[in-house]
Amino acid sequence: MTRIPSAFADLPMPVLELSAPGTARAVNPAAQDWLAEHGTKGQDCGLDTLFAEASADRLGALLEGADWEPRAFPVWLLGADAAEEQPAVTQCMRRDEGGLWLFVMRLSEVLPNVSADQLERAEILSQMIGAARDACWCIDFLDPVDLRRTEEEIVDQVFRNRSRWRACNDAMAALYAVPEDQDFNTQPVSRYFPETPVNRAMIRDLVHMGYRLDGAQAIDQRHDGTAMLVENDFRALIRDDFLIRLWGTTRDIGPSRAREREISAEAEVMRDILGAVPDPIFVLSEAGIILATNPAAERALGDVRLLGEPFDSLAASRHAFERLCLAALADDEEETELALREPRQPRAAWLFRVTLMPEGPPRYVLRGRRKALRRRSPGGEPA
Repeated sequence: MTRIPSAFADLPMPVLELSAPGTARAVNPAAQDWLAEHGTKGQDCGLDTLFAEASADRLGALLEGADWEPRAFPVWLLGADAAEEQPAVTQCMRRDEGGLWLFVMRLSEVLPNVSADQLERAEILSQMIGAARDACWCIDFLDPVDLRRTEEEIVDQVFRNRSRWRACNDAMAALYAVPEDQDFNTQPVSRYFPETPVNRAMIRDLVHMGYRLDGAQAIDQRHDGTAMLVENDFRALIRDDFLIRLWGTTRDIGPSRAREREISAEAEVMRDILGAVPDPIFVLSEAGIILATNPAAERALGDVRLLGEPFDSLAASRHAFERLCLAALADDEEETELALREPRQPRAAWLFRVTLMPEGPPRYVLRGRRKALRRRSPGGEPA
């Protein structure tokens, strides 16, 4: 049996001896206890018994001579029943006799090289994401996406390479209406993010924007298969020209889009109604800027520029807008008399009723009419 370095015996983390073809051997008590949890008799165990498929494949590639750097890297450990996976960090070291020494540091334990402050920060971030009202998601590519390929091949890989959800929060499960007795993170990615022309176009936009994209619209599916219009913010982890991970946030914008359509339809109806009103109507901003008028106002004032102009520039009376504001606050049926500059009459007398809109930002609605001129009798007195 290979001699075990005495320095490994007292380490609190499992240390394994890896040798081809993908066999792990416990070399310290912590590793022996770990392998015993998997029901392994003796000290030999297959990598696929201890590690998730992608992690086992990576370790197998290192054993077969793949290039590697002497640094720690993340892996996923299989639980005793192979249904649960746990995060871990591993560090490799070449053996003189061939193969590798593998040091396994489970993230559920205190790591020798990680400060208490770093662990606390990780815990706080995990709690913040878990409790966030926004739907937070992460997709890990078990088969990393080769970014050296053509754009269409990259898009194909995003949808067709093996992938899985990672660390998606409760808000994400609620957004996609996943039943409470099911874990969103165990569901297929394609169930909620299907390959459609709209979603492929979004991934093309992601490629064009250097794998950082905000406000990207997609059509996803809820757990029951119903379509949902969403907006995504994307971030990516890229390593050595391979896309390893995508993460971000998602918002359901279907209700807001429906409300926009309703408002647009209502606005069309209002424009039709205002177009039929014979009296001139003006809509003013809080600062007295003319935001909208109806055709009657435009006909009455001829070629005078209206939209975007201060109402006071149209009025011949001093402090016209201020007087209208006071009338709106009084909230009565009295009309306010003002003089307007018409093309053929510099001081045309008008009467206005003004209303302050009850919702949204302050808007003043003016309904005006020309003041009727009193006719005079033949003797010069008013009739």
